[in-house]
Amino acid sequence: MTRPLLDGIRVLDFTQFQQGPSATVLLSDLGAEVIKVERLNVGDPSRHVGRRKDGFSQYFHTHHRGKRSIAVDLRSAEGRDIVYELVKRVDVVTENFKPGVMNRLGLGWDDLKQRNPRLVYASASGFGPKGPRANATSWASVAGAAGGGMWPNGVRGENGTQPFANVAAPDPDQTGGMIFAFAISSALVARERTGEGQLVQTSLYGSQIWGRAPAINAIANGNIVPSAKNMPISNMFTLQARGSDGDWLFLGYITDRWVPMCRALEREDLVTDPRFSTLADRNANREELRGEVATTIAARPAADWPPRFDTEEVPSTLIQDYPMIAEDEQAAANEYIIRYEDSRFGTLTTVGSPIRANGVQGQVKSLGPELGQDTHALLQEIGCAPEAIAQLRESGVVG
Repeated sequence: MTRPLLDGIRVLDFTQFQQGPSATVLLSDLGAEVIKVERLNVGDPSRHVGRRKDGFSQYFHTHHRGKRSIAVDLRSAEGRDIVYELVKRVDVVTENFKPGVMNRLGLGWDDLKQRNPRLVYASASGFGPKGPRANATSWASVAGAAGGGMWPNGVRGENGTQPFANVAAPDPDQTGGMIFAFAISSALVARERTGEGQLVQTSLYGSQIWGRAPAINAIANGNIVPSAKNMPISNMFTLQARGSDGDWLFLGYITDRWVPMCRALEREDLVTDPRFSTLADRNANREELRGEVATTIAARPAADWPPRFDTEEVPSTLIQDYPMIAEDEQAAANEYIIRYEDSRFGTLTTVGSPIRANGVQGQVKSLGPELGQDTHALLQEIGCAPEAIAQLRESGVVG
């Protein structure tokens, strides 16, 4: 059987909420052992987000499935000693605290690389490690607003008299998590080549800027006049139209698939229509063209159209809400959506790994751990005797 890509890699994970945990859950799905370090009694605050009466929090389990948990008091000397022993036995340390927290705890890069010279130390922040806002507090929507996530959506009303729309995709936390996971994986490759530990740093803000690179580059270099409205590209056609069943279809292409689109619509008459003869004509009469296409689409259920457009290699899709995605055949076929059996909560639907390697999809090994469920086992792994473990519990160092 093919080994998971990250089999044998151990991660000591101090991250909380979503940006960091979404990165380390990707590593877990690909075979890494992720040890989640949590506060005594409380744990990761995300454990309590949307918690049901039976104790299940989908938000927590989405980002912590397959991980182990140790609950330890990081402010105590004994607690830090436990972490120092674990650091000697792992490949990666991850954190996304407010800048400065890990250094104050004695768990910064300079502290830990002395104990493990081959350590990959990965730090994710809000605004990046340098500059006037390096130490600023941030979270997903703040980074989205700073990184252009509100501006492209435009404003509601004339001349900006109404607030900007909400933050648009790419989602700041999930995009930040992907960049964070990529940085960690790249650092592991570099360590294997050089034998030396690595410090990698990413941020929500930087990830948002990267996600909008084409538009930002175009504006910065004078190719587009800045505007809060989405500006059409001359060879782009996009449309949101409703089918006869009330569902919505998105149709859009950048390369010139004009004639194939007309064939898919069975509207070859549009090809010879003088209003749409050339690309310039179609741009000049864009709204009329959209009206013709929308009227045609409205004659059939929305789901009838994607197969017709696929045949003509014209990009299209149903505009899916979350319930539709959870039941989507395409998502299930690729194991992006899976069913999972849990002894505590029964049959659950969960988002799977987005990565396939050597024909095998990344695996959901288990749901998120109970707070401190692996504390005893991990203390044994670093050589603590049963009497010492009992003493640590009694003194409130671990839980």
